[in-house]
Amino acid sequence: MAIWLQVVLAVVVLLLCGFLVPLLLQLRRTAAAVQLLAESAREDLRTITADVHHIRERADGLADLASASLELPIGIGRVLSGTARTLSSFLESDGSSWLSALLTGLRFAMNLFRRPRRTASKEAAK
Repeated sequence: MAIWLQVVLAVVVLLLCGFLVPLLLQLRRTAAAVQLLAESAREDLRTITADVHHIRERADGLADLASASLELPIGIGRVLSGTARTLSSFLESDGSSWLSALLTGLRFAMNLFRRPRRTASKEAAK
């Protein structure tokens, strides 16, 4: 029985070595391929990082350009709104009631010309 046990053990060791040696060789090749992949990925990532940095710089420049181009219209809008507020407060004050009355009269006259007469539209509907 001991001889059969030794033979079985020897066959198992031979089979194990027969499968283990190619497995270890394949693992070594896989590790080398992974290392090459990591090195190439490092170069690619450097290129991507440089591209992203360049795009960010261009976007910052574009934002600065947009900000500079919108400063004048925003300033003009602020001036016009301030002028409108000042003019309306000036017109609402007691010292310029004649000007307010004149503007009210102009508005009334403009509304007369803008709106069609109701009687004419009622007659046309009949």
